[in-house]
Amino acid sequence: MLKSLPKRVAALGLAATIAVTGVAASSSPARADNDNLLRFLGGAAAIAIIAGAVEANRNTRHHGHTYVPAQPPVTRYGYGYGYTPPPPPPVPVPLLPNRRLTLPGSCFNWFEGPNGRVRGFGAHCLYQHGNGYASLPNSCRDEVFTYHGWRDVYDAQCLYRHGYVRS
Repeated sequence: MLKSLPKRVAALGLAATIAVTGVAASSSPARADNDNLLRFLGGAAAIAIIAGAVEANRNTRHHGHTYVPAQPPVTRYGYGYGYTPPPPPPVPVPLLPNRRLTLPGSCFNWFEGPNGRVRGFGAHCLYQHGNGYASLPNSCRDEVFTYHGWRDVYDAQCLYRHGYVRS
């Protein structure tokens, strides 16, 4: 029967019953002695205990979740309880150029002709240095007419766009 009533109503009814029982049991005229004082204090203590139990039960069963008390604040100064030092900063890894994509700086040149100047790498110079320069992208290869005749040149900007760097 008590399960169908809310817990507060059940606790209030129980507390009222205990209080009325203590008053109704004493049929003697009103007098203040130690016995009556002890009974009153015992009833008040029982009511406080019941109210505390109801309150604790209400806090631990809130929407099906268990009540967890708040954690202590994290100490920011010193190595006390709850302090966790910050993680070390990430170490930057130096980017090393791929040796295969590094072009010799000695092959870089300005090729001048009647049509203007072209920045690029001489194909003949790159082939002399070896190291897989035969596999350079053909889209960057160009024939330029200079004052010394036709030259095979790899356009510098095009090679840079393909990931090559000059040493």
